[in-house]
Amino acid sequence: MAYDGIMMHQVKNLLIETIKGGRINKIYQISKYELLFQVRANKKNYQLLISSHPMYARVQLTSLSYPTPESPNPLTMLYRKLLEGGYIKDIEQIDLDRIFKITFSCHNELGDYIEYILYVEVMGKHSNIILVGQNDKIIDCIKHISPSMNSERFLQPGALYQLPPMIKKLDPFRSEFVEDNQLTKIYQGMSPILSKEILYRIDQDESFKEIMKEIENSQNLYITKVNDKEYFHVIELTHLQGETSKYSLFDGLDTHFNEIDQKERIKQQTSNLLKFIQNEYQKNTSKLKKLKATLDDSHNSDDYRIKGDLLYASLHLIQKGMTHVVVDNYYDNTKLDITLDPKLDPKANAQKYYQKYQKAKNSINVLLEQIDLTEKEIEYFDSLITAMSQATYYDALEIKEELENEGYLKKKKQKNTIRKKKRPQFQQYLTKDGIEIDIGKNNLQNDYLTFKYAHRYDMWFHAKDMPGSHVIVKAQDLDEYTIRLAAKIAAYYSKGKNSSSVPVNYTLVKTLKKPAGSKPGKVILDNYKTIYIDPDDEFLQELTKNRC
Repeated sequence: MAYDGIMMHQVKNLLIETIKGGRINKIYQISKYELLFQVRANKKNYQLLISSHPMYARVQLTSLSYPTPESPNPLTMLYRKLLEGGYIKDIEQIDLDRIFKITFSCHNELGDYIEYILYVEVMGKHSNIILVGQNDKIIDCIKHISPSMNSERFLQPGALYQLPPMIKKLDPFRSEFVEDNQLTKIYQGMSPILSKEILYRIDQDESFKEIMKEIENSQNLYITKVNDKEYFHVIELTHLQGETSKYSLFDGLDTHFNEIDQKERIKQQTSNLLKFIQNEYQKNTSKLKKLKATLDDSHNSDDYRIKGDLLYASLHLIQKGMTHVVVDNYYDNTKLDITLDPKLDPKANAQKYYQKYQKAKNSINVLLEQIDLTEKEIEYFDSLITAMSQATYYDALEIKEELENEGYLKKKKQKNTIRKKKRPQFQQYLTKDGIEIDIGKNNLQNDYLTFKYAHRYDMWFHAKDMPGSHVIVKAQDLDEYTIRLAAKIAAYYSKGKNSSSVPVNYTLVKTLKKPAGSKPGKVILDNYKTIYIDPDDEFLQELTKNRC
């Protein structure tokens, strides 16, 4: 991770410019490791994200929408009691180490002025967020470290806060260049990736001072993608052979961490959801195999009837106590060996085969009904697996809500429930021509989008014969470009995402019907056309996000 001390130095400078002196309006603990501060500064509202995640710890301003609990936990209540209504007095960095020191100016319940300090230690698995009061006493922290865990430095309420041990190194902004293959050993705040970049540039005849000056003046983030892996820093990483994109510093951090964060959040909050869906899918798949095997047996019911007929025709050959008898099969002029129950008389043995025949015959209709229901269940859970593969956090919550509504999951009253918006939040985009394209990411969104939001003359797209998103184009008389673009989207957000030449059906919304008693997202098509498309994500470059 390249969120090193030098990047933190640039983050600190930008935070001072934007939110120093700002008022704390609201505080949320949005996950086990993260706090979100809503700050009002310079007549603008900001979101300050402070994360102590073992892999993605950072401090930044964010424009992303994070789920916020309706009911605060005890830690949140403590932070709100002490800090809400206070002001950010100062934002400092301990040398160039990965430690932020944020000072809050507040008033207590008696109106007395008081200062609190928030230490944010960005140190991998040892990352922490510690609130400190007067006399350096710890009020509370995200992660409690007991003396048994660390005898030299423990972090608990009531303990005295001590900075972690630091190795004395040179300040790269104020020191001359020291020749070394690993600059991380020489200079403060320097990550291995930045060290390699500086050494590479020096080999290209750039001076150390000029490189550090470029870093100090940068308010941007450069993200370089190499073999589907992203590397970033406040200067371009020219030693990497990859595709580089330039962003403003905080927008760049949002861009890099957004997808990672969504996956991590889904993993944390809905870890059991995907497992449940996959188990239900496998359970129904196994059930279908058994049902079809039983159906095959039932189709052999005529064998039981024939054996019953032959036994009645051959009663004179049978005596009680016999285990089998060989009779003339007048249906095909062969001999047939029939197993008998020695406890039964000849007529009872014949009657037993007639009973088996009748039972098998009656079970066929039941089996066919069960097979149909099981196939629908498999199709349903297959669609949920597809939806979960590309779900955001809110998408996953809606899938969970759907399963609760359908009776698969029991509704639980949670103390810390997530605030849900009134309607499903499908994605909205605009094409280069200003045409609105809407994408449903789960069954609830698909159902709402197609049957409530869309106009009857809008065009509807969906991958043929496979789970996927409903795509609505809010325009009439579409040109070939828009049709292909919408088809690409439908193919990309389907089970055929990684396939080639995916068939996509499209038709007017007015031709669609919802099957009676069906689950959300199901439709019946009429008068549709089909286009074959190769799915890829290039279409995203042709669309502009439209906030709904």
